[in-house]
Amino acid sequence: MFKLKTILEVVYSVGSMEKVTHFFCDYGGLDIVDHYETDRTVLDFWNLDAHVTASEKLIRFNNHEAGSIRLIKYHNISQEYSRSSQNPWDIGGIMDINLRVPEVAQTFNDIRELGFHGLSDPLLQKMGPFELYDILMKGYDDIIIAFTHRVKPPLKLPEGYKIPSHVYNSSITVKNLDEAKHFYVDVLGFSLLNEYEVKKDAPIENMFNIPMNMIEDVTCKVNMFSLDGARDVMFQVCEFDGITGKDFTQTAIPPNRGLLLYRCEVEGIEAYYKSLLKTGIEIHQELQNLTIEPYGNALCFSIKSPNGVLWEFLERNN
Repeated sequence: MFKLKTILEVVYSVGSMEKVTHFFCDYGGLDIVDHYETDRTVLDFWNLDAHVTASEKLIRFNNHEAGSIRLIKYHNISQEYSRSSQNPWDIGGIMDINLRVPEVAQTFNDIRELGFHGLSDPLLQKMGPFELYDILMKGYDDIIIAFTHRVKPPLKLPEGYKIPSHVYNSSITVKNLDEAKHFYVDVLGFSLLNEYEVKKDAPIENMFNIPMNMIEDVTCKVNMFSLDGARDVMFQVCEFDGITGKDFTQTAIPPNRGLLLYRCEVEGIEAYYKSLLKTGIEIHQELQNLTIEPYGNALCFSIKSPNGVLWEFLERNN
């Protein structure tokens, strides 16, 4: 028997540990759990040469373990960008992470001074059952962060923080949504939470920065998932029907810069691993022991989705 628990962390490869830490922690108010040197077992798991080393910081909001962000800085190796000069409709890798903020317009103004820029100005969006102010902003290492303030149904946030949020959601752009749905539900056993479409009926500004003369011909189809069926940490898979972008499937891997992978927790990982083998899925890295702080010794394996997203699954041994 096994139990899929949650996305523990998103791993983010940075060019400047100082700039990214300043944004999340000094500005946003998230906490540094600790600093680590990446264990050799993990670097080998990522197929990196023996001379490569890496330093890490694990950051969280208010001791919320799920939806953490692990910053990693690689040393002694050349790097590309995992999604260089990306647009939201480009496939391959993780497109964005989502963070809640108390006031989207204020966040927009604040972090432009820190070097971020918006794909649009803040807009009121209707997404399935939710109404929210939303802004996609491109930041360090060409990542995109979606900052949201939910209006309906209203959501009260902790006070005193610029970013009172763990990574509660993130986005993956795919070529074929039906293929992705089959992979995440029928193969991996994740839970489908919601399905909806976003389509504009007039040539207006939009959060994705799709040209206004094209926006009426583009439909964004979305499926939302989580590992455990709950909404504490979700991810959404998007297909942009009507526009074609670049394919980052081959570059969204360690040690390249940007959002690299999801690290997920499973209870009964050996049973889960055996169940996946029976489906015929291709295993990226077989089940093995790694040392990942602060979890200590863990059993871990990884797979790669059809559109090039790395998923690591672990179970702590301590």
